[in-house]
Amino acid sequence: MTAELRKDGILELTIKRTLPFPRELVFEAWLRKEYLLKWMGPTQDINLGFIEVDAQPDGRYRFGLEDKNCSDQISFVHGKYLEVTPPSRLIFTWVWEEPLPEAGIVTLVTIDFLEVESGTEMILTHQKFMDQESCEKHHIGWTGTLDKLHQLLVKS
Repeated sequence: MTAELRKDGILELTIKRTLPFPRELVFEAWLRKEYLLKWMGPTQDINLGFIEVDAQPDGRYRFGLEDKNCSDQISFVHGKYLEVTPPSRLIFTWVWEEPLPEAGIVTLVTIDFLEVESGTEMILTHQKFMDQESCEKHHIGWTGTLDKLHQLLVKS
């Protein structure tokens, strides 16, 4: 994981993971509702309770994340797919909704899926955070989320 303030002033987070699964499978897990419902969310207690996905260029998505420990609260994030290039790359915007402090700030997520001898190297780059604290929260969130993706694929 690296987090850096680039020369152009953009705060950027990069997380690399090597998963022992075919690139096509890892890529599809990011687009299909039946997969996303099982792994998208930063902890075992925070999962999708709502999902809309139109996984194509200019398509949109909206996720509602529910915390089992706080059943009356749901956090929504939405965005637009800017690039969907199977099985090598996804680019989409990531925008939290109110009442979160980051609400309305458009950030950008790029995921590259590289075929390697041991399976798939996934490079997630998330950029344009409002501040270092938001970047650090997303590092924790993405790390937990990617752990859950790995666990799901092991079970598949």
